[in-house]
Amino acid sequence: MKCIYFLCLILLLSSCVGKESSSSPELQELYGRLDMEIAQSEKYEKDKEARITRLKKEYDLTADSRRRTAIIDSLIYEFAAYNADSTLYYIGFNLRRPDVKNIPGEQTRLLIKRLDQFAHAGLFADALMVQSNIPRDSLSDDLLEEYYSACCAMYQYLTEYTYEHETAQEYEQKRSLYADSIRQVVKPGSFNHLVYVMSEKARNGHPKEAIDGLLAHLNEYPSGTREYSILASTLAYIYKTSGMHEDYKRYLVLSAISDVQAAVKENMSFREVATVMFEEGDVERANRYVKKSIADANFYSALMRNAQSSKMLPVIDDAYSSLQNSLTKRLRILVAVSCILLVILACTVFYILKQLRIKKEANEKVRKANEELSTLSGKLKEMNQELEERNRELGDFNRTKEEYAGLFMVFCSSAISTLQRYQQSLRVSAAQGGNRAALLKKLESSEISDQLLKNFYVKFDEAILNIYPSFVDKFNALLNPGEQVVLKSGELLNTELRLFALIRIGIDDSAKIAQFLRCSISTVYTYRSKMRKRALHPDDFEQEVRNIS
Repeated sequence: MKCIYFLCLILLLSSCVGKESSSSPELQELYGRLDMEIAQSEKYEKDKEARITRLKKEYDLTADSRRRTAIIDSLIYEFAAYNADSTLYYIGFNLRRPDVKNIPGEQTRLLIKRLDQFAHAGLFADALMVQSNIPRDSLSDDLLEEYYSACCAMYQYLTEYTYEHETAQEYEQKRSLYADSIRQVVKPGSFNHLVYVMSEKARNGHPKEAIDGLLAHLNEYPSGTREYSILASTLAYIYKTSGMHEDYKRYLVLSAISDVQAAVKENMSFREVATVMFEEGDVERANRYVKKSIADANFYSALMRNAQSSKMLPVIDDAYSSLQNSLTKRLRILVAVSCILLVILACTVFYILKQLRIKKEANEKVRKANEELSTLSGKLKEMNQELEERNRELGDFNRTKEEYAGLFMVFCSSAISTLQRYQQSLRVSAAQGGNRAALLKKLESSEISDQLLKNFYVKFDEAILNIYPSFVDKFNALLNPGEQVVLKSGELLNTELRLFALIRIGIDDSAKIAQFLRCSISTVYTYRSKMRKRALHPDDFEQEVRNIS
């Protein structure tokens, strides 16, 4: 019995071992909020694409020249931090329009935008060439601010890109000169004043004044705008250089959240957050964030951001692989301990059943003996009293046995339930790995796992129908007449309905669905494709399934 308790303790401790984060509860909440926003990133991107589509349609329907110029400016703004190639296309398109050439200063303003876009995309040779073609001496005050801002940003990126080379110091000096030029023309409290002048104050040894200035105006820009993302990122940089690491992490994550909400693809926030996660030991999040950073940079065509994130990827990827190897070893230990525990439980059950059989036989013998003794009288009275005493003792012994048997059965039931939960946990963990096919095959081939899987599907069907009582009817309403799903007698859901029930609750990855339904990915694709063909609206079918209430 002590051995069983000991093995259970090992199993429990093994499942609880993990690295505890040193971050504050507020930061942990922000990390969770960031993950939630990433999960909704597709929605934000669809919203942006919808705005872009509306602007394009409005341009085609508008004949007014000034209105068309304004629409193209709006398209340039929408694409500015979303897709560099499209931004440069519309800047060039506007520069070629005869109507723009008649607007004083408009061509110069567009050239400044082209300079800024080349710099953000990491096309520094093109940016420097555009800079040389801009007539610096003839710029108005408004254009001067935009020009200095674009040049300052360009040399900032050049400094980051060449930080390991001697030219970085030269670029940093030019950046500082342009930042000083901005200070002379910018309006206090404006966006450029907050970004460049406050940053320069921090660089010159006045971080508190810079932080106070930024915090005083940060709420003027709502989260989900490019301006908020930049200001939060600037605050994070100042906090970091001031040694205030908790505030640095907080505003860095707030900047990343705003980037997701604004569908910003040209960002540095995810690369920095990935670094923070890696330093805190959260390798899984670090791996996820750095890959998102690279994906965003590729979508935007940001050569510099891509190069910066790619340098981190091998380090984080190696750490992630090590974590997976460690998890594999841990799973093997858990399986071994679980098997040993199962063997011990089986042996103990066998022993208890044997003892119960012996007890039953003993009780039967005592009963027969009592019947024979009841016919005796006189001199056997004393013997009967002794036997009654022995019977009472045996009864006490039997009750004790029954109590222990009951307690063990409860323990057995609890232990087996725990084993089932671990078995399910092992299956999911192995499936999430990448090289767990052998372990999954071994687990799923066992009779216990098959029965558990059958029971699980029943419970899953009941849960889905408890949450969405009209799921089957509403699902069939999305299909063409005569194409509805017909359930067999006694069925709550079938495989097709379970597949789309998983999609309804947010699991739409075909690989994960295949693991859940214990079928191949190609089978899942076939189910999804055939069902779309049966739908009233094939293109929107799966989205309509997600909206079933």
